Amino acid sequence: MKYLLLLPLPLLSLVGCSTPSTRIATAVPVQESNVAGTALDPQDTENVRYDESLKAYPVGRYQDPNNPYVMHEAHTIYRAEQPPAWNLNPNQPTAVPLGPTVAVADTAKQTTVMSGELEQKIAQQNQLLQATAEQNDQLAQELQTLKAEADKAHDAVEANAALQQQVADQQAAIQKLQQQAAARADDSSLSNPPKAPAKSWWSWGH
Repeated sequence: MKYLLLLPLPLLSLVGCSTPSTRIATAVPVQESNVAGTALDPQDTENVRYDESLKAYPVGRYQDPNNPYVMHEAHTIYRAEQPPAWNLNPNQPTAVPLGPTVAVADTAKQTTVMSGELEQKIAQQNQLLQATAEQNDQLAQELQTLKAEADKAHDAVEANAALQQQVADQQAAIQKLQQQAAARADDSSLSNPPKAPAKSWWSWGH
């Protein structure tokens, strides 16, 4: 005789839930949108990024420092003075929200701390301006001295010319007096002819 084991349905449902279920996670592929880039104009590029600064240095012939039997021919050396860098100075004002009001922050007008290199360049320019001003003052003094000497020379030339004119006038007056004296001497000789010498008493009978 067989006995059947009868179990209630809720118990059977619990037994079925006890078996673990395995689920495989599948990765959803992300589709990237291909956006075409826009080439910037040279002016816009300068507003975004600075180009590198290149300089050329011509070098003449020179002896190799490591080998005195080797000479290098003249050539040109190209050196990158400044690498490319981003332009961190905005050109347009930026609106900054400050609660109920909005303030416009223009970083181009704000005073920023100068770098050491910029301060050094400004100091060099100030020294150059000061040296130029001193040279201008020295040149102005030299010009004033030369002008004073030129005025003195001009006055000396005028005085010499006046003295020469006086000498010429005196010579002309002396010459005129000499001519007048000679004319008077001629007139006196014509009006008073020379008398014959008187004869002695012993020459009367002859």
